[in-house]
Amino acid sequence: MRDITMIPYWKNLYCVLLAVLTGVPGLGAKVQISWTGEVTAGFSTTFTCSSSCFPNCIYTWSFKGRTVEGNTLTWTPDGRDSTVELNCFVFNPETKLTSVTTSILSIKNPVSVQISPPNTVPSRNQPLDLVCHVAKSGELQGPIDLLWYKDGQKVTLNENMQLQQNNHTLHFDSLLPSNAGFYHCETSLQQTRVSSLGYLLSFDPWNVSISGPDVVFPGRQSQFTCLTSCTLNVQCTVKWQFKGGFPIGTYFSVHNNELKWTPSIPGTFQNFTCVAENAAAGLSASATKMVEVKGIPVSGSEVMQLHGLFAMILSLGMVVLFDS
Repeated sequence: MRDITMIPYWKNLYCVLLAVLTGVPGLGAKVQISWTGEVTAGFSTTFTCSSSCFPNCIYTWSFKGRTVEGNTLTWTPDGRDSTVELNCFVFNPETKLTSVTTSILSIKNPVSVQISPPNTVPSRNQPLDLVCHVAKSGELQGPIDLLWYKDGQKVTLNENMQLQQNNHTLHFDSLLPSNAGFYHCETSLQQTRVSSLGYLLSFDPWNVSISGPDVVFPGRQSQFTCLTSCTLNVQCTVKWQFKGGFPIGTYFSVHNNELKWTPSIPGTFQNFTCVAENAAAGLSASATKMVEVKGIPVSGSEVMQLHGLFAMILSLGMVVLFDS
């Protein structure tokens, strides 16, 4: 016999579960960050945090370990970051609730170190110029306070090196093996010190390879690592490409040079390509690895899991409401 007295209770619980899943207006403020134009190193940008929380709400910005009060924020990037996570917190003193939104800012850097003449391949015992350059403005002009750095340290001039054109050009009479390294310049734009994109001065090509299994199995997670002879996030950055199609599976993640994958379809092949590059220097190297998926399908592929989870939620409500 059905327990009719339990139905209203479970109906209420079911509605609460749906409310948690879908969200209920009024429980938290809708928050949005907006700004105009590109975020560029050396130039200020004003960000506005708006929300449905009013009046007397308290706004707090959080980014790069700093906190700033108010619903507007004016910030000038210094060129040291290519991306920055910007958070806006809104506190409602009446409800005691805090809402937050996050924007990932892509920072454009107009200052870079470029080789001169362009497309020159650095060679031992040959002359070379590195020029501190500003996009759209050409080379820096005038007696600007400009500093050169190699591998994070101020450049120490050797007998084969000279600073020319008000320090804007770092000239090498004849390249030595000791001149190899990662160079960047630091100058002022709009009264803000800006660190440029860098240039890797190298005489040898980078070596790139991918470690990991050649054969993987459905339902079993495998890890692949891009191994490079260049220093990650200093001399080069790494990105993954998937020639022939994106990996299909129940789990997939990429963090810097590490890739984790749980395949789901046996009898298939997957190509992984790792590219190490320094875009400012125009240098890159890559490696490709083909992986075979062997075995039989496991119950709970990504499609089955998605539909199964949805069906389970619905069936849970039906069981609670109608089971005796």
